[in-house]
This record gives sequence, C-alpha cells and structure tokens, in this order.
Amino acid sequence: MALYKAIRQEDGVTTHYHRILYVQITTNRQNSIAVLSYVDGEARQEEKAAVQAQPYSKSITYETDYDPNMTIESAYGYLKTLPEFAGAENV
Repeated sequence: MALYKAIRQEDGVTTHYHRILYVQITTNRQNSIAVLSYVDGEARQEEKAAVQAQPYSKSITYETDYDPNMTIESAYGYLKTLPEFAGAENV
C-alpha cells in the first residue's frame, strides 16, 4: 500500500508516491511514522526491481500520540488526516 498525491518537497521536487518506511512505537511516549516519498510509482518499482538503485526520495518522520495498537493500515489512515496528505488516494 502507498498514498498518491502531489506534494512539493522543501527542495522544490514534487513527489507523488508516498509509502511508509516504518512505524516505531515508543511505549507510553509516542509513535513515529517514517514516510518515504518518490517522484512517482514507477521510480519505486524501478528501485524494487534494482533497475534504479537510488531514485530520488525524501524521508520525513511524523510523530503521533502513543497508540500501542497502531498498524501500518492505521498509520496510513493517520497520514490522511494531515493537511499535506488530505485527499490522497490509496494505491
């Protein structure tokens, strides 16, 4: 699963394909969701197939309130509540 939405990064590059790299739960403190964003889904597929070893990607970690039951699916749901991911499509 991933999210699809045009997001202009701080360095001026517009990314469209956003996948969760990891979810980290710090017990009784917080959850961290690392998101890796690519120019498009094709760049991600090329990375997976080892066609393109290092496509452009941008990693951002979002901190949330502590939730001991957070799953990858609920983390994607949380991301869609953030302004930058509002209206993003599941892909």
